[in-house]
This record gives sequence, C-alpha cells and structure tokens, in this order.
Amino acid sequence: MRKGKRTRPPVQSWLFALAIPAVALFMLFSLMPYATMVKAWPWGIGQQEVMAYQELFDRRPGQHVQGQAEKFNINSAGSGGAVVVAAEGDTARATLSALSGNGLAEQTLVLAFPPEHLFRGMASMVLAPADLHSLDALYARAVADSLPLIAPGIRLVQMARDGGKPLPYLAQERITADYLLLHMPAATDLIAEDGPVGRPGTATKAVAATIGGMGKQQVHSSRFDPAATAALGLLACAESRRDLLGGASGALFDRITTRVEPLYGIQAGSGSVIEDGPLANAFEQALVLKATEDGILRLAGRLREDSAFWAGRFAAIDSAAVPVLARGRNIGLVQAEVDHRRTAFMQRLFHPQPGSFIGTAVEPQLPAAVGLDPWLTPFRTQKDTLRFVRGKYNIDHDLVIPKGMAVVLEKGTRWFMAPGVSVVVQGELHMRGTDLNPVFIRPQSDTAAYGAVAVNGTGATRVRIRGLRMSGGSGHAWNGIQFGGMLSFHLADVGMERCDINGSSGEASVSVRRGKLTMGDCRITDAANTALDLAECRAQVDGSSFAVTTGARSGQGIRAVGCRMIVRGCSFADLPGTAFGADRRSTVLCAGDQFTGNGVAVDMADGSLVHMDGCDLSGNAKVFVLRRKQPVLGGAVLKLYANTFAGNTVERDVDPFSKVESGATLDPRVAKEVLDKH
Repeated sequence: MRKGKRTRPPVQSWLFALAIPAVALFMLFSLMPYATMVKAWPWGIGQQEVMAYQELFDRRPGQHVQGQAEKFNINSAGSGGAVVVAAEGDTARATLSALSGNGLAEQTLVLAFPPEHLFRGMASMVLAPADLHSLDALYARAVADSLPLIAPGIRLVQMARDGGKPLPYLAQERITADYLLLHMPAATDLIAEDGPVGRPGTATKAVAATIGGMGKQQVHSSRFDPAATAALGLLACAESRRDLLGGASGALFDRITTRVEPLYGIQAGSGSVIEDGPLANAFEQALVLKATEDGILRLAGRLREDSAFWAGRFAAIDSAAVPVLARGRNIGLVQAEVDHRRTAFMQRLFHPQPGSFIGTAVEPQLPAAVGLDPWLTPFRTQKDTLRFVRGKYNIDHDLVIPKGMAVVLEKGTRWFMAPGVSVVVQGELHMRGTDLNPVFIRPQSDTAAYGAVAVNGTGATRVRIRGLRMSGGSGHAWNGIQFGGMLSFHLADVGMERCDINGSSGEASVSVRRGKLTMGDCRITDAANTALDLAECRAQVDGSSFAVTTGARSGQGIRAVGCRMIVRGCSFADLPGTAFGADRRSTVLCAGDQFTGNGVAVDMADGSLVHMDGCDLSGNAKVFVLRRKQPVLGGAVLKLYANTFAGNTVERDVDPFSKVESGATLDPRVAKEVLDKH
C-alpha cells in the first residue's frame, strides 16, 4: 500500500502559529494588573525579563509624567578632569573622576572642589546613577536621621554632561579629610575601607589630625561604637546592602575615646563586599556580636512603633522622587513597582533578620575587669573612694584606678613618682591642698621624668584641684589613648585654682581634651612645649600666669584647638614661642591680659575669632600673626578694642585670607556668647 505524499505546511500556518503566542503575550501584558506584574514570578523569571516583555507587549493607554529635580550641568573645562559645575545659580570649578561602574549604564562620579572655593559648603560630592532602586537609599537616609549614625544628606538631581540629556543621579557629600575639618571634632581621623588609621601618604591620613600624635593604632572590633554599629547594621539589612557590611563607606576614629564609628553612604562602585582589610575584618567581627544583633532588633522595634509615621514619610519621598525616576515610563506600572519596593523595604526595616543577612551572632570574649591594685588597698576608705592623707608616698609602678572610683589627695599629700610611671584615674579626682600645706607631685629622680597623672572621664567626670605643686612629668599612652600632658584630663569637668605647675618635658604641662576647664590664680612655667594645651573645650582662665624663667629656646603658653574660651587678667611673659594660639575655628575673648617679651603674642589660624580688649602688649617680637593653614577653614579674624602697644618689633603679620577689625567698645554680650553659643 502506498503512503500518502507529505506536504509542507503553508506559510500562513507558520504565521498563524507565531501569531497565537504573540497575541497571548499582548493580551497578558496589556490586561495584567500592574500590582501582579511587579510581584515575584515562577520558574526563575526575573523582574528584568518581565519589564522587557512589558515594554514590548503592553499596549494599554497609560499616563506618562516627567518629574522635576534640581539640575546639575557639568561641562568640561580643560584637561585632567577639570569641569565647571552649575546648579541653580551656583557655579564652581571642580575635578571630575569616575569610580567603577555599578551595574548601570552610567558611571559613579566624584566631584572634588578646591578647598578655598567650596560648592555649597562641600569639598567633595559623589554622584551615583539613580533608578527606582535608589528609593531604598532615600528611605534609608531618612531613617538615618533618627539613628546614632553619621550620614551626609542625599538629594535627587538631574545631571547633564556637556549639554547631554539630563539623567537622574543621587548626590551626596563625600566624607573626606576636608569634611572632617569642617564638621567633625578636632581629634578625628578618617579610616578608608581598605586602609589602617593614619597610614602616611594615603587618604586615610587625615589633615584633621591637629591634636598630638596618634601612634600606630590598630582597628579592632572592640573599638567600634555599639550604637553606630547597630544602626549601620539595621540599614544594611533594610537595603540588603552587603557592601555596608564591609565598611565600604569608611569609618571615623576618635583619638580621645579610641572609638571607631562606621559611616553610612550611598552605594558607589561595584557594590561588592570588601572581604579583606583592617576595617572590613574588624567591622565584620563587631557586627556578629550578640550585643550588635540585640541593638539592631531594639532599633527596629523602636521604628516599628512609629510605622505609620514612616509609611507617610516614605510616601512623601515617593511623591517627589518617582516622577523623576520613572523617566517617562507608564506611571501606573512604576507606582505599582514602587509600592512593592516600599513594602519590602519596610518589612526588612521593621522586621530585620540580622542572623541570616549578617551572620550568626556570637557572644563576645570580654576582657577581665580592671581590679584594684593591691598597693592601693590601704587607701580605700569607701567602696568607691581612695583617700591619701598627709604623708609621703612613693609610686614605683603604673596605677590604673577602676572605673567610677574617686581619688582624693588631702592637704600635705606628697606623691613621688618613679621614672616613666603614670597614674590613670577613671573616676573623680580631688586634690585639696592649701597655701601652707599644698599637694605635691614630684619625680623620684631629678634626671628622669615620670609619665603623667591622667583622668579618663565620661563627659561629666568632676575634677577639682586646689593648691597643687607639680613638676617633672611628661605624658602617657594608655589603652590606645594619648595623654599629652604631665597633668591630663579627657572628657572631664575640671576646676583648678592656686596651683603651681613647673617644668614638664612632654607635649604639655596641663592638657584638657573635650571637656570643661575653669582655672584661677594658677602659675604654669618652664614647659618644654606648651603650658596649657586645650582641645574641644569650653574654658575660662582668670588671673593666671604663663612664663619661661630658665632661658629655654622653646615653650608656649596656651594652645586652643576648636575651643570656646575666655582668658581674663592673665600674664604671658618671656615665652620663646607663642604666648597664646587659637586654631581650628576657636572663639576667644582676651580681656585685661598682659603679653610681655614673647616670640609671638597671639597666633591665630583657620577660621578662629579672637576679641581683645584692655590688653597690654609690649616687647614682643611679633604681636599678631593671622593665617590660613587649611584653606577649607578660611582665615582668622581679630577684633581689637581698647588695647595698648609698646616696644614690639612687628605688630601685625596677616595673610590675605585673614583680617583685623577695630572697634571702640566691646559689647558686654560677647563674653556670654563666647561660652554659651553652641
């Protein structure tokens, strides 16, 4: 039997067969609710494929809107990445560089502005391409305002290069050494994600390091600030950003507290996790601590209690940003995608799962608590007090007083300290000398200095010293903290009166860091470097004298960095260096002071403001030196009122960025404003 002849299907059949799935896809994507379209699809179909099919097959009528955002125009201005940036009337020159691509078509850009010509107060800015994924960053930045975390603001802009089409970008101020100078305390250093603290010759060497030396500090998990670490961990969970877990945004190191504080920034570059490096390794160990996990969950719970507020806040962000990020797409589809994204973000924010995202929490290995040195046992008069009564005490080894324990030196107490030996008090310190029975702290050897007597406080730790006679010390490094003065106070409320401090060989005779100082009727002489070294303080110094009596070639009186202070009725005599120095935007009132025979009477720099009234300045090599050392801070300003000048060699040495102003009468409100203004 013969088989029938096989025939080929006609072309119409092929076209019909292809038309059926095409029509089905048109119907599917034109009728499917947008809310369904943006959900997770089965069989491994990703959102990218779904959106590609939607754009091809969705033919339903829809609304297309164009949003408004501030426009940045960046135009080339020469070689080496030089550009001109213009935005709503503000124009600045900058250097443009690109970071590695982050998976989008455009690149992440960095603008660096000249320190002397900032752009809207910023020294540097990062611009990252923006799409709907960027809403997570805007949400996270809004949440960061309520968290103990340093996070510069983020704004959505439309950026056009060399006359091209404006595209949406996220703009954020970049944390650099200049940012630290402008916004951070003076004892702060920047740690990059791949470098140790203070590595010379790199961005980790912050020019903000204006307080002493910091040594070779190592980044360690125990140094991380618990609150900031938990806050950054929560945002990493909410944004699903593993780059934050590796410290991609960097961190700050505080040389007074030795705390490391991680920073938050928008995602720039590849977004990959930095798996090796001092910061990444230490931060990873800090994140997986049980205390960090507990902190993340507590923060999430607190935010969850205000979930209605945050839902409204995120919706407000959407209303402003979505029309810009939609870039002309169907607003109905975009809004469905945004609603889905916002819901997912809120779920991760309010109900984070740090164990699955960060890693299994571990219990820390706590260091043993500092116990009371056996030598101190006889002086314990109460549970939290050590008391030294009149008598001689030889201290031949370092003493660290446990936290919260006060030390009292009664009148007539005499401490004789062995070479290199120091005492660190972690509670209150009281010295109760009188004119007839002072408290003495002296070296055991006339040829070898001891270290320091130091207080490591908590911010409100009280120190009251009266009738102290002290000499022969230097400084001390303990637990990563540098105590630069023979008598050093960190984070303390210090009161000193009728003290005689002489002959230190370290950085300073008396050093006060980030605290409060009231000094009256004290005498500090023959410091090898600085008599009174202040940083980040509110201080009032009355009726005190600072001098060199030994014919030394060096020595200065008061150095104030980032301080607000009044110096009233004091004398500065025969100091080879600077009698009074103000740096790092200090604000000072000098009233009724005498400056006689000094190398420089008053040296001011970097945005500092000094009022001088009723002062007598005579026989100084230079009277006033005003300068700008860090361009980002600007020059110094000196305001002169009724002062007298006689026999000085040079009265003014003022650079072009600084200025001297004269006034007839000092406003009586200045004294209050100097100390009270925040």
